[in-house]
Amino acid sequence: MSKVIAFIGSPRKNGYTSKLIQEVIKGAQSKGAEIKIYDLNDDGIKGCQGCFYCRSHEGCATKDYLQPMYEDIKNADGVIFGSPIYFMQISGQAKQWLDRMYPVLEGTGFPFQARYPGKKAVTIFSQGNENKDAFQATIQFVNGTFSMFGWELTDSLLCSHTGSPNFKLSDELLKQAFTAGELLSK
Repeated sequence: MSKVIAFIGSPRKNGYTSKLIQEVIKGAQSKGAEIKIYDLNDDGIKGCQGCFYCRSHEGCATKDYLQPMYEDIKNADGVIFGSPIYFMQISGQAKQWLDRMYPVLEGTGFPFQARYPGKKAVTIFSQGNENKDAFQATIQFVNGTFSMFGWELTDSLLCSHTGSPNFKLSDELLKQAFTAGELLSK
C-alpha cells in the first residue's frame, strides 16, 4: 500500500483548490493509497525561525502542528500540494509551509542535497485570472522547488478564471485530478 500526504494551502475548506485536492485524494485512494492530510490553515502552525537546527539534525526544532510531517514525508511515496494564487503568489499559509520545508534538504550551502528524494508529487493551483499564463512564474517556482527536493512532478493542475460568477470546475479538470491521484499510487 502506498502512502500519500496532502498539504492544503487554501483557507477555503470548499474552495476550488481544496476540491481538486480532494479529487486527487480520491484517485489515490481508488488505488489503495493511505492518505494523511495537513491543513496549512491550522492555527497551530508557526513560521520558520531561521535557527538552522535542521542543518545539523533531521527535522525541525519548532514543535507545532507540522512537526510530524517530516517523518510522514520520509515514509511517503507521494505528495499532493495545493494553493490558490493570491496577489500573484501562493497563499500565505502555503508560503509559511514552504519555508518550513527547509529540513527536507541537507547541507549548508547550495546546491543542497535532497534528504527524502524519490517521491512522486502533484501540485494544484487555482487563480481568479482567466489568463493561464498570468502567474506561471509562481507555479514554476513551486514545481522547481519540488524538483530540488528530489521529487518527480507527475502532474501540475491549474484552475483559472475562478473569479467568474458562473465558474464551475470542469469534468475534464476533475478527471485530470483523479487520474493524477491514481498515478501517485502506482
